[in-house]
Amino acid sequence: MTNATQPKETRSAAQSSNASGGRRAGLVILAVAVVIALVVGGYVIWDRNWRTASSANPRPDCPAVVHAGNRRPLAMPGVDRVMLIGDSIMDQSSCAIAESLSGLGVETHRNAIGGTGLLGGPGDWVASTKQLLAAEHPDVVLAIFVGNYLSQATDASGKRIVIDTPEFFTAWQQRAEDLSRVVRESGAKLYWVSPPPIALPPLSHAQRLFDGYQSIEGDHTLNAGESLAGDKGNEVTNTITCGRRRTIRTMDGTHLTPDGARIYGQTIAHLLSSDLGVLTSPRPC
Repeated sequence: MTNATQPKETRSAAQSSNASGGRRAGLVILAVAVVIALVVGGYVIWDRNWRTASSANPRPDCPAVVHAGNRRPLAMPGVDRVMLIGDSIMDQSSCAIAESLSGLGVETHRNAIGGTGLLGGPGDWVASTKQLLAAEHPDVVLAIFVGNYLSQATDASGKRIVIDTPEFFTAWQQRAEDLSRVVRESGAKLYWVSPPPIALPPLSHAQRLFDGYQSIEGDHTLNAGESLAGDKGNEVTNTITCGRRRTIRTMDGTHLTPDGARIYGQTIAHLLSSDLGVLTSPRPC
């Protein structure tokens, strides 16, 4: 029987049934979509906030180039290589950074040299960074410079500068801006990493130097130093990690123990991946 010859009541019932069935199908699709969204959203929240890394401390003698593992989807898109530069604090934490980034499919180049800084010391970080950029072609550069100098700081011309004077901080900031310009001209993003709290001179100026890095337009910062701080942002020698109390700073009040280097490095990788992607490297436990 065609619609033209169906009784009006029959046609109305069929249309009502079809409409009801369509609404039910729409509600089912909506419910499935909501469930999928909740599952995906829950996974992302867990991945970014609650997933923790291994408690095992990485070997401190990992290769200069730590190759990428399998690429994780939605993790740091467009970033294939990360270059690390800096002093001993970067050197100590670099294997933990590299191990974490490898799990995202990112290759890491380790170039930190203990005892070096932006004023004085062996080598010139602005010139050497320019060479490293040309050789390694990173997408991102991570830098940690806490304020090292040898017996005497000098500016770019070789003039001696008294430590912790206005002249010292101005000259250090100028070299930081020179380094920033070199990185940006290469097309890479520069992330300055906050230092762990250092209470004792001569490196108690590390946080003030980081404050200067934060003011450089176009650069980025990672506040990873907080991971090794006490409740008031102060320097502490030990903390609870992975359910156990561990020593995180060495007796000199500056350097990191293997547990401190792991926590700090894993924090750096997690903060960087959180800034650049949806899925991230795990947080330190």
